[in-house]
Amino acid sequence: MNEPNHHPHLQSRSDPKKIQSMFDAIAPTYDLLNHLLSFGFDIRWRKKAVNLLTEKKGGAFLDIAAGSGDISLDLLTLRPQMIVSADFAVKMLNIFQRKISTQPDEQHVSLVSCDALSLPFRDGMFDATIVAFGIRNFADRLVSLKEMLRVLQPDGCSVILELSMPKAPIASQLYRLYSQRALPALGRIISKHNDAYRYLPESIAHFPEQKEFLALMREAGFVEVKAVSLTFGAATIFFGRKNRS
Repeated sequence: MNEPNHHPHLQSRSDPKKIQSMFDAIAPTYDLLNHLLSFGFDIRWRKKAVNLLTEKKGGAFLDIAAGSGDISLDLLTLRPQMIVSADFAVKMLNIFQRKISTQPDEQHVSLVSCDALSLPFRDGMFDATIVAFGIRNFADRLVSLKEMLRVLQPDGCSVILELSMPKAPIASQLYRLYSQRALPALGRIISKHNDAYRYLPESIAHFPEQKEFLALMREAGFVEVKAVSLTFGAATIFFGRKNRS
């Protein structure tokens, strides 16, 4: 399952260089738009995802597709030994660099520009990895999951927070109307980027169903996999663990 998107129009827009360019372009308004377009729920969703990693308090964490760093900042509540915040969009990391410079715990955070499909870290380096709203943009999700597993210590955890399609009929209809009409218009006005927030609902619509994605995690080698739906299914947290042996 090497190709994540079987929709040809979406495939053409999921080219890694185009995705990188898109996120660099919207970096200055990314945080504001996230909060506005999710009605502020993105803040709660991130905290719920980080709470699933409480067992690794004091450990080493890798935030993949860290973007402007909100998940990494939440990880600081776990009093980490180390956080590595990785993203291939350098301008997004520049936004995070300005944020983290005001934090008293900034010495625990390192920023790295890299590709999620080829992480430049040794095997077993981290107690946990986390990806928030990023994996649907990866060119090969299975490879990215295998990389997450590789850099985990035995018994390490991976958490993936991703936007998803609500299943309840009324919620689904409202979401489609909002995501197809209001979201691209708001995104275009605020970010001045024509395609970014049209791509977003398309990428969500073509993300695998829960069962399919959990199967992909198992294929990558994760155990104890589970999915938690949030806010009528508008977001989902996926959890997996690396074997202890």
